[in-house]
Amino acid sequence: MNEPTTLTTEERPNGVKIIHIHGDLDSMGTHMVEKSFESALDGPIQRVVVNMKDVSFISSAGMAMLLVKGKNLRQQRGQLVLASASERVREVLALAGFNELFDMYPTVDDAVNALAPAES
Repeated sequence: MNEPTTLTTEERPNGVKIIHIHGDLDSMGTHMVEKSFESALDGPIQRVVVNMKDVSFISSAGMAMLLVKGKNLRQQRGQLVLASASERVREVLALAGFNELFDMYPTVDDAVNALAPAES
């Protein structure tokens, strides 16, 4: 069995929350992090980056979780974007049409900068 899938969060000074996923987002891995993911979205979070750097595999279960969380955030006028996905994971997401549903960035910093509020 692979290492357990885990999730950590951080909040940047500009108010962007980053959710780091570590491990596979197969059915077991998704089950391991789904409650933590939901907890990370509690409160008045508007802008969320999901760091996919340490995700080497994603299944339909992982994609479904991202779809549901992204939809829920959009309904609250928030935004969820994906960052740092490996080429393999990006290919799977593209085949599933995720590039039409989510903004995807090559790095977390690119995503955070894109979500940062415009300076007045």
